[in-house]
Amino acid sequence: MPADHAFFQALEPLRLRYLDSPIPGWWRMAGEAVLGLLPARLRQQLGAQQRLLLLQLSDNELRLHASLDGSLQTIGSVPLDDAELLTNLRLRLDDNAGGVPRWLLIDPSQALRRSLSLPASAETRLRDVLMHEIDRQTPFAADQVSFEARVLSRDAVSKLVRVELVVLPKARLDAALAALGPMAQGLAGVDVREPDGQRLGVNLLPATQRGAGVDRALRINLVLALVLTTSLFAAMWLALANRQATLDAYTTQLATANQQAREVRKLRHALDASVQAANFLAKQRAQQPTMLELVADLTKRMPDDTYLEKVSVIAGRVTVVGESSQASALVGMLQSSPVLRSPGLVGPVQADPRTKKERFTLMATVAGSAQEAEDGKAR
Repeated sequence: MPADHAFFQALEPLRLRYLDSPIPGWWRMAGEAVLGLLPARLRQQLGAQQRLLLLQLSDNELRLHASLDGSLQTIGSVPLDDAELLTNLRLRLDDNAGGVPRWLLIDPSQALRRSLSLPASAETRLRDVLMHEIDRQTPFAADQVSFEARVLSRDAVSKLVRVELVVLPKARLDAALAALGPMAQGLAGVDVREPDGQRLGVNLLPATQRGAGVDRALRINLVLALVLTTSLFAAMWLALANRQATLDAYTTQLATANQQAREVRKLRHALDASVQAANFLAKQRAQQPTMLELVADLTKRMPDDTYLEKVSVIAGRVTVVGESSQASALVGMLQSSPVLRSPGLVGPVQADPRTKKERFTLMATVAGSAQEAEDGKAR
């Protein structure tokens, strides 16, 4: 058994399950819907319209019929005894209608037809099974006929399949092909003519003698598969692009929100620092006397013979520079001051010969200041 035959034989159960499913019907409806949107000329170029040239032998002439989507139209007839005319006709058909399959329709009386009921399991090897039935169903041996079978119905309950066996003796087939003469070359198949003039739906021409024609169904399926694949990838690409765009938008929004949050945190920290500084300054001001209170206290405690040249307050330290008749007594006068702490003279007291007073420099700590706290820790 050839390798390709064994391969297709192994795939036969899958093909039968596919045929029993509703998928073929869906594909057919989808294909008809898509093809219905196309212009007639484009459908014709794609082979979407089923076009056949049917040949029929009648007495001593060859009748030609055109079949377009099941509609039959008579073209004419030519004599069979004019070989040159038949050759020219075949060449003309090959040049102008090479893509249209040519079928020979034989008279129903030339073929034998038998209806058989077989187990459903026999459908996967239907031709092999029927080859053994030819001896019982016909007066011919299997090697004397060309036969084909077509499935009429399938019964899932009884698991039976009803098939029709169509048998054509090879002698009659060879005689018909010989009568065609040059027109026999390039035939797509031989079928039995139905009462309405159409094909029965079998091919009694051996595969080795069939002309290589355009597989319309394959071409349509390829076009539909290409359209479906393109649509699927386009839909996937659009979905991914939309998701990427959404992700980019969310990423941008998140980055903006994070930046705004950082700015808010910076502003909050700055505000907290400002508030703390303001509170600290307010607390410091509340704890220590103002400059006006400090000057008032000095004025109150200094004697009248004392005058001041300079009063400065730096970091909680008060420095007083001036002249007095009793410079050494000033320290005791300031000991009881509520706004000064630890008053003391700095440096020697010098007598001014011009004013007859003592020049002094006195330093003290402002009450409630940070310097007072540091001095307390140092002690």
